[in-house]
Amino acid sequence: MSRTPLTPAEHEAIDRLSRLVREGSLYTLLGLDQRATRDDVETAYRTAVREWHPDRFFSRDAADRMEAIEDNFVEITRAYKTLRDNTKRGVHDAELCSRGVSVPESGVAREERVGFEVQIERRPTAAGAARPTISMAQPLGAAAPRAAEPQPAPPAPAQSLAAAAAARLRGQLSEQLARAADYYKAGLEDFNAGRFSKAESSLYLAMRYDSRNATYSDLFKQTQIKAKQARAGTFVNLGIQAEQFGSAKDALTNYRKAVECEPEEGVAYFRLAKLVRSQEEDTREALNLLRKAAMKEPKNAEFRLALAELYVELKMEQNALREAQAAAEADPKNDRARALAKQLRASAR
Repeated sequence: MSRTPLTPAEHEAIDRLSRLVREGSLYTLLGLDQRATRDDVETAYRTAVREWHPDRFFSRDAADRMEAIEDNFVEITRAYKTLRDNTKRGVHDAELCSRGVSVPESGVAREERVGFEVQIERRPTAAGAARPTISMAQPLGAAAPRAAEPQPAPPAPAQSLAAAAAARLRGQLSEQLARAADYYKAGLEDFNAGRFSKAESSLYLAMRYDSRNATYSDLFKQTQIKAKQARAGTFVNLGIQAEQFGSAKDALTNYRKAVECEPEEGVAYFRLAKLVRSQEEDTREALNLLRKAAMKEPKNAEFRLALAELYVELKMEQNALREAQAAAEADPKNDRARALAKQLRASAR
């Protein structure tokens, strides 16, 4: 059964969201600005879940984009959990402030709140460099002061607040790097022991806590490949067990999951092709699956012979002859392959 491919607009939307994950703030990821209330955050998150939950894409031809989709949704969830928590949100706002990042207004309707905005000025130091100073502006929603009225000097406590916020931020960053190192160490041990799925989880967290570390990123990519192969093998075994118990439906489900992992071996494609032919009578999908099985393992006589027999059924004799000869060469003792190749050569004369 064919799956509907993603449209160009959907590909563009995924890429745009990935750029926001890399370059934006948690506010822009949810389409909010820094005045967003808790209700705004809840509403924006519900909207994002409807649009970007990975389950929406499982029925689509989106295997090559699932990693980006899942990563984007992880960050959407992190944005939600951070912005709805006042403490975590304060740390995030301090980080944005220290980086000089401003969040544009999104146009989302918000409740009026009482408080003060923190404004940053840059004043020249003796060496000519710009040093940020923080002052309290007028209450939100208040009218702007007239030009003739001088603003009061920044109160001294504001500098203490800024220093405390910066210290908290440094502490947070130091803690994040330490956690990243711990997760990397655990992931490396699991990787070397062949526990790839477990290693993948630890290394993913190491990357999240220290996203710029190339060592973490490189090992995570290697682990992803090996973990996918391990998952594919698990699904194949489950499919074989389901077939042994006479459950073709469960076998189909597990073989499809195995194929989605893009295994390096051809057995998942081969077994799925056989069931697709017998249970769903989908010759086209079976043909594509057998081609992939033969491509993955070109020396496997069983795969090449099954492909040859399907070509015969489809009246594609030249293709059938090629595959039958390849099967006979791969296994000279295979009587079926030799007999089919002989029959096809005779009919071609």
